[in-house]
Amino acid sequence: MKTRLGIFIFSLILLPLGGFLLSGKAWDELPAGIPAGSENIAAILLTTLVLFAYILFANHMVKRTTGNSPINIQRNYYVWMAAASAILCWLLAYLNLFTASWLASQGKPAMQILLYTPLFALLAPAVLSTRALLGSFSGLLKFLARGLALPVPDGETLSLSIVSVSVLGLLGGAAWPAQLYWLLWLSPLLLLAALQLLWHESTIFSGLKSGDWGRVTCAALAGSIVGNLAAISYQAGGGRLISNLPNPLLAQLGYMLFGLLCLQLGDVVAENWRGTKRGNLFQHRKKFPIPVVVNPAGIKRD
Repeated sequence: MKTRLGIFIFSLILLPLGGFLLSGKAWDELPAGIPAGSENIAAILLTTLVLFAYILFANHMVKRTTGNSPINIQRNYYVWMAAASAILCWLLAYLNLFTASWLASQGKPAMQILLYTPLFALLAPAVLSTRALLGSFSGLLKFLARGLALPVPDGETLSLSIVSVSVLGLLGGAAWPAQLYWLLWLSPLLLLAALQLLWHESTIFSGLKSGDWGRVTCAALAGSIVGNLAAISYQAGGGRLISNLPNPLLAQLGYMLFGLLCLQLGDVVAENWRGTKRGNLFQHRKKFPIPVVVNPAGIKRD
């Protein structure tokens, strides 16, 4: 798990930088963002609070539907996912420096880290909580499990092909953002899925062979719900979202893609608990509350 995540992180950092430098561009040619005065602290804090309340609400609804609370049962997993979510979103913000798909503010780095890290840490848990809520409706999962089966091949040839496409996207997207920006944003998911295949692990697309579209559909829908909720909350707080995408519908596809990426990342992080017994994972050993007194053998009592 750690090796794959390390390769994933360094690839997202180094490959776009290499593509940008190989294109012959200079640092001052990076797209400019919004001036520092446009930073809206109230909007960021409001969005963070809304996402936190939404996670609690989704967890409560899942508990009412299934009787189980995902956050209480898998607390350590959600803590790890919060940390992974913060790192992932900062990596995506770094990729946006090369494509400028949305205009980000140019405030002080320390202030931005303090403001955005809690918000970023809530995004992936919110997506996973939403997917758990959607998955609690058994009728929906049964319906999606009877979808069209896709001939998804396996093997190292497929994984190497996906790796090649993702590397091309990270390099070319930074070098020619106007033409290949869409491939750059698709590359993180492709790279993470390819690493899973190289390590002989399943991906979120593995169920498509048997016609099970439940995981993919629910993850994409969860990403759309959380993305729009965050965008609406930010705008309600007075913030401005300035997109450079040629079509507004591409933002919705980006939210869905983010949901798929969060689910695939969640599968990788979940491997940290593989092989651990459920009782050892969620329960603590307690002492027997009643003391037991054992009399030595051979001693008679009057």
